[in-house]
Amino acid sequence: MKVFYLFIFISISFSIATQNIYDNSWALIIGIDKYESVRKLNYAVKDAESMQEILLKTFEFPFENVTLLTNEQANKQNILKSFSDITKNANANDRVIIFFAGHGETMDLPEGGEMGYLLPVDGNREDLYLSSIGMDELKKLSLMSKAKHVLYLIDACYGGIAAIGSRGLEPETTPNYIEKITKDKSRQIITAGGKGEQVIEKSEWGHSAFSLNLKRGLKEGRADLNSDGYITANELALFLSEKVTIDSENQQTPQFGRMTSQEGEFVFVYSENTAVIQDKSADAKLDLVLSEIDTLKSQKSSDDGTIFDRARFSNWRKRYAYNERYPEIYGIGLSFHVENNKLTNHISIMSSFTGTWRGSFVYSYGNKDLLNENITSTELLPISKHDITIGLHNSFFGIAENLWFEAGIGISYSTISWQNVENNTSDNYIKTTPVLYSGIGSRPLASLAPTLIVRLDFIGLLYPHSYNETDGIIKLDDWQIKFFPGISIALVIPKYVFFPK
Repeated sequence: MKVFYLFIFISISFSIATQNIYDNSWALIIGIDKYESVRKLNYAVKDAESMQEILLKTFEFPFENVTLLTNEQANKQNILKSFSDITKNANANDRVIIFFAGHGETMDLPEGGEMGYLLPVDGNREDLYLSSIGMDELKKLSLMSKAKHVLYLIDACYGGIAAIGSRGLEPETTPNYIEKITKDKSRQIITAGGKGEQVIEKSEWGHSAFSLNLKRGLKEGRADLNSDGYITANELALFLSEKVTIDSENQQTPQFGRMTSQEGEFVFVYSENTAVIQDKSADAKLDLVLSEIDTLKSQKSSDDGTIFDRARFSNWRKRYAYNERYPEIYGIGLSFHVENNKLTNHISIMSSFTGTWRGSFVYSYGNKDLLNENITSTELLPISKHDITIGLHNSFFGIAENLWFEAGIGISYSTISWQNVENNTSDNYIKTTPVLYSGIGSRPLASLAPTLIVRLDFIGLLYPHSYNETDGIIKLDDWQIKFFPGISIALVIPKYVFFPK
């Protein structure tokens, strides 16, 4: 049975201890969901907002010292300027946190080694050096700061973290432990994972695995491994290494290190009004779990990554649940559109070019009625229509989890034929017309592969509105763009099932 202990830090001595460690606290918090040129994320902004709340409420960072940049605010220029401002304002007995939730990228260097980059909202993978923020740039800014302690919390997977050492020590419990580790400067970094690993997000969490456990570790106090009322960067790294590895099913292992040889340690100190609930039953499992992590890392090293790769792609059905909102897919679909109270049927084959762009080949057929304005205002002429359409679609605007707005364009080759039995006249018409696509799409069974994509459609066509009969010759008149409602259902399979790499 789990035993819960309530720790309420309200004593005057504790408050004095907090004051002695730091004079002031600063934070730059960045979260990016809607990138300009790379795959969108689902929870990065929410992760950033959660971190802001923790720092303000749990650790009483001054509101005016916490800068939050999300989506379009988080361009390269704004990020570097905000960091530079903190660098200028932070004093010698202050602490600084840089939190980033978004895409990370790793570049292999020509002379060996690798460099990690953080992608701002305007970042481009094809030009990392100019458009993104390199780890060397972050290190340089942190070294320019007078602040005693700087801690990077990077919710992105990438290599080249420029760290000295990669593993923390067991937390101590000696009386002068905190005094010893906070005396010297430190520049430390914790990342969500290493090169080639994917950041895991789940809708039931509402967070990434890394940010979820940051919240558990800091807000709920679970990262206070020795129960002394302080959470050091070392303790936080050990906690995250355990929990994130488990929650991601070994697909993601946080990395921890020092960016300089300085021996100081960043410390989280709970405010005097904060109540912290710890689950001590988890502490008993820490040594065992850490041993298992060491074993996994050893396997990864000895097998050159193949063990991890096999595990990563062995269960593709489960992995599909972790895929991005707009996965690259192959699929076949059926759609039904209502045109002038008549049903038109469509059969489509589709394939993605990227996560948001896909092409389609559509064959459609159906019967329609056209109004004969030459005879009476009520006479209708039945026609039949067959067409082939090649289209390009973009799912560019996320409305909610597994719900998006889709738009596209296409070109349609159509044959239209009709027969007026009463007048014994018939004719046919061949026309190439533009097509406009729009609609709201959803993946109702996102955790399965293959899965369904359902879309409510509004299709725009260059459409004949009426016909005229003159001397026994039928003419189609009044061509106009008209939108028709409909519904599409497609069975799709993610590309990585066929091309896992």
